[in-house]
Amino acid sequence: MNRLLMAFPARLRRKHGAELIETMVEMAGPGGRPTAADRARLVLDGLRERFRPPARRPLAVVAAVLALLVGGALGAAAGSWLGTFGYAALPDVKALGERVLPQVEHASGAGNYMYVQGPLTAGADARQAAEQIRQRLTADGWRTGAVQDGADVHFPAHGEGVQLDVHVYPEVSLVDLAGWPSRPGSYVPLTVAGLLLGLAGGWLAGVALAHRMQAARRPWRSVALASAGLLLVVPSAVGFVASLLRYLTVTEPLGTGELVHPYGFAFGPTIDLLRAYDLGEGWYLTPSDFQQLPLYGFALIVVAAILARPRREFEAVA
Repeated sequence: MNRLLMAFPARLRRKHGAELIETMVEMAGPGGRPTAADRARLVLDGLRERFRPPARRPLAVVAAVLALLVGGALGAAAGSWLGTFGYAALPDVKALGERVLPQVEHASGAGNYMYVQGPLTAGADARQAAEQIRQRLTADGWRTGAVQDGADVHFPAHGEGVQLDVHVYPEVSLVDLAGWPSRPGSYVPLTVAGLLLGLAGGWLAGVALAHRMQAARRPWRSVALASAGLLLVVPSAVGFVASLLRYLTVTEPLGTGELVHPYGFAFGPTIDLLRAYDLGEGWYLTPSDFQQLPLYGFALIVVAAILARPRREFEAVA
C-alpha cells in the first residue's frame, strides 16, 4: 500500500494520508489486497493530482506554464546533447590542412569543431586557389560542392560523417577551412524524446512548487525568489531553442556549423545565432554568460522551494 500512496503528491499525503489509507483498506477487502483495477485507478488518481495546478490561482498557472517551457527546452538540450555521441570523429585538422591548403599558419580542434587557417599565396587568384583546394579535397576522398563567388570565394565538402566549409578571402589574403560532424540519424529522435520528457517534468515541477508556495508560511518570499530564478533561466532557454531550430533547419550554416553543443553540453544561444542577428561579440552578454544564468536561476528556485515551508495546518503527517 505504501507504494500506492507514493503515486499521490506529498501535499495530499500530509493532509489526507489517513483518508487515503482507509480507502485502500476498504478496497483491499477480505483478501487484504486491492484488485489490479483498483490499484490502477488509485495510481491514475494520484498522477492526476500531481498534474493539477492550484485552483483559482492564475499566477500559479502562468508559473507552471513557464516551468513547462523551460523544462521542455532543458529536456531538448539533454536529448540533443545525447545525440552528439553519434557524431563522427573529426580528422586530424593540422594534417588535413597541410594536405589541401597552400600554407598552414594556425590549426585548432576542440570538441566537435575544427579550424585551420593559412595565407593566400601572394598574387594568386582567389577562385583558382579555391578550385585547387577543392581538387585536393576530392583527391583526398571528400565529396565537394561547386565553388561559389560572393564577398569571398567558398565551397562545401562532405565525407565520413564530417562537413567542411572552405573560404578564400582575397581582400585579406586568407584561406580558412572549418569542419564539424554531420547530424546523425539518432539526433532528432533523441531531441524529441528529451523535449517530451522535459515538458512533463517541467510541468510537474512547476505545479509542485506552486502548491508548496501556496501552503507556505511566508509565500511571497518564495514567490519573489522563484520569479527571479525564472527570469534568469528563460533567456537561456529561449536562446537555446532558437539555436536548435537554426541547427535543424538552416541549409548553409554559419561559423561553427550552428552546432548547439560544439564543446560539450550547452544551454543557451550559440555565437552563430547572436551573429546572425548582429548580437555577437561586443554585445552585453556572450554565450558563456548565457551558460551561467541558468545556474543562478535554478539555484534561486531551489532556495525558494526550501524556504516555502508548509503552514501548520499542512504539517500533520498521517
